[in-house]
Amino acid sequence: MLQVAVAVLYFINKVLLSLEKKSGWQIGILASCLAIFYFYSLDLYLLVGLEVGFMAILIFGLINHNQEIKYENMLYLVMILLLVFLYFVLKNSTILEFLISLDFILAIFFLAKKKVLIGWIIMLLGHLMMGYFTYTSHQTFFAVMQFLSVFVSLFAIYRNWPVKAP
Repeated sequence: MLQVAVAVLYFINKVLLSLEKKSGWQIGILASCLAIFYFYSLDLYLLVGLEVGFMAILIFGLINHNQEIKYENMLYLVMILLLVFLYFVLKNSTILEFLISLDFILAIFFLAKKKVLIGWIIMLLGHLMMGYFTYTSHQTFFAVMQFLSVFVSLFAIYRNWPVKAP
């Protein structure tokens, strides 16, 4: 049941963020809270750590939605702490878990910094990797939602692609 709630909330989060809605950040924070419990129940401790940092970045995105960026130094501090955490926990995790974690951290970081196109391109890669990882971990519903999120990422990339004048 928790798998379904996390997957659906994260999907809604991506749809709302692709439409540049503030509620996307709020739904993301809720999804992140539930994902901490979900990944903990699966003994995926690296992904638990990712979610804690992910939540901090989501909070930053919420605070700065449609405003001038505030507290940017805090965002950089969170990023440094997450990268150090990933480095030290890597020895207990697979390289794929590390890459997924790094990818989603960078994606949400760029979205929070309003570097939308690069954020969504990185998010697309993350959803492909997470879809594969969760499918091979027999988390089928979660995997399906990750692959559906690929289409949301493609929509956001299309929406934010620079238009060239003829």
